[in-house]
Amino acid sequence: MSTMVKRVAQALQQEMGTAPFDKTAAFALARAAIAAMQEPTEKMIDAWISAPGAIKGGWQAMIDCALRVTDDEPVAKG
Repeated sequence: MSTMVKRVAQALQQEMGTAPFDKTAAFALARAAIAAMQEPTEKMIDAWISAPGAIKGGWQAMIDCALRVTDDEPVAKG
């Protein structure tokens, strides 16, 4: 299992307050959550373009954009 899948599974478990940790279900949910983000939105692409720090900054800006409450929030400029 990839580190990111494990990280997302742990975050889901913490957010949902589930116990005991059901690895099979948590990993399946984590993979589904990550897969849902495979195709970026236009706003996420805008965030990537305007982000400082090339790859890492762009990736983090896209994820920050995806985590916003609404798509109407402005994209942060470097």
